[in-house]
Amino acid sequence: MTLSNLPQEIIDRFIDEFFNSIEDLQNLSLVSRSWVHRARSHLFRFITLGPQDLKEIRSYYVEVKASENQLGWPGYHRLSLAEQELLRSSLAQDPQPHKSFLSSIADNLPDVRGLRLECLLRVGGVRRISPEDYFRKWLGFGGDKYAKGCHVMRDLSADEDFSVKQKDRWDAVDLPWGHHAGIHALPFRNLRYIHIQWSVFSWTPPSLSLGGDGFLVCTNSNQWPGYQLAMVLKSNADTLDHVSIDEYPGFRVKQYNSTSNTDDLLNILAQNAPHLRSLSLGGLLSVFHPHLHVTRPSGSSPFLEQEPAIYPSGEEVPHAHPDEGCSGDVHRSVNSQQMSLERFFLRGFDSEATLLIEDVLLNGGVSPIKSIQYLALSAMPEDYNYMFLFSRVFQSLTHLTLDLDESTLHLELKLSFFPHLECIQLMIPSTYRTIPNLYNMVRSLSDNVFHLDGSMPSVHTVRRLHIALGPGVHSGIAEGYMTDSSIDKFLLNLVQHRPSGLSKSVGWTRVEMVTVNLPNTTLEKAFPMTFETGCLTFGETDEWWDQSTNLRRV
Repeated sequence: MTLSNLPQEIIDRFIDEFFNSIEDLQNLSLVSRSWVHRARSHLFRFITLGPQDLKEIRSYYVEVKASENQLGWPGYHRLSLAEQELLRSSLAQDPQPHKSFLSSIADNLPDVRGLRLECLLRVGGVRRISPEDYFRKWLGFGGDKYAKGCHVMRDLSADEDFSVKQKDRWDAVDLPWGHHAGIHALPFRNLRYIHIQWSVFSWTPPSLSLGGDGFLVCTNSNQWPGYQLAMVLKSNADTLDHVSIDEYPGFRVKQYNSTSNTDDLLNILAQNAPHLRSLSLGGLLSVFHPHLHVTRPSGSSPFLEQEPAIYPSGEEVPHAHPDEGCSGDVHRSVNSQQMSLERFFLRGFDSEATLLIEDVLLNGGVSPIKSIQYLALSAMPEDYNYMFLFSRVFQSLTHLTLDLDESTLHLELKLSFFPHLECIQLMIPSTYRTIPNLYNMVRSLSDNVFHLDGSMPSVHTVRRLHIALGPGVHSGIAEGYMTDSSIDKFLLNLVQHRPSGLSKSVGWTRVEMVTVNLPNTTLEKAFPMTFETGCLTFGETDEWWDQSTNLRRV
């Protein structure tokens, strides 16, 4: 039997075996026309879209190609791996606008389950430019001080008009969602996962969007980002179960001085994504890493504030406003709908914003807080009140992830506080207080003897405790975090079985396995007593909040 005579069901089943290998799927799609659709259904299960400057990509490709031709000449160096990869890239040889790309996979659009919208503009190789830098340094938007030294001005010939050239260059930027509509023009209708950087909305300013491409838009420019977001959510409402939003500028106290200017993000999600199960929110604060050689002011918080997203005019892209005047009434600040969130990941907001988010979640009726089973709080403010939130979710919580930062330095957390806890992760950031923080946290968790109140079992087992190295923490440096022999003693206490002589009226919490993403040879040296029990081993971080990593298995 030849390949062309094979039943389609057998072909499909064979291709499905390679669902997680992009290279194999690409090769299989070339075998026969009957193999293409099934291979593409896996290849395009998760895609990333972002703006491109095709002129810059072509120019950069020409430059790299010229360098390749000059190899061996004095003064020229070998191409980097990134440049060698670029020369083999179909993007550089034949840049294809996103609209053409989306048209080329029209038959596979229903198979796309995950979409990441990237705000950084690609201008060649691995180089990415923020919207703000591109508007000002490349295009010269924002006034004379930016126009004089921008790329458009430097490339301007004597007989060309700057404004015309600037507009032509702006119109030539490839935006997959279009210049005159917004991200809601994207044709996806079966998404399960959406990741959006708020700066994406910088590329569709209201002044360029009103009335374009036949799409119905809001008349209030301040409502524009919220409208786009609501329409994307609504288009995928029946299938969408995970949303991730980064660089969100909202939840500021000054917004709440007026009831007409409050934040409506969580209500937008509740109204337009009724089946949402997982939500990841990131603000404008990023974790401070000393290894980046950034000067830290005395007494400052462990965060670096990012610049908010801006439009070409220089105006800040707003947060999601309550929208009472938007045509179609796609989102209104009412609580007729609720999210039944099971997973919630919060990071990068200051203490005031965190309290506002807590208030909406705990008291606003947007989501029944008691439904949350997975909770990750990463790099929270120093004065963050964990126990207030834990007191509302302790009955439902099964997975908990915490950064060992300043906010957890004195947190007395007891495993026995969470009756259904299965897994707890302690993320080690690169901060100067990590060593005592790890000691304090493990000591606190190991204090596992407690008096029963009649509602909890006498023996409580936590399946896993994971100690993870956060971004920027080199494994060699991390060994220094494990030098305190007392940590070994406390870990040993956690993995031990209930002592035979312990009174029946006293409970006992035990951890089945402790994992750390360090080699076993390092763990045996750092924690010899616990390692000897067989309950300590190497383990990968369980980043359950990043649903995109699991999309190919869906």
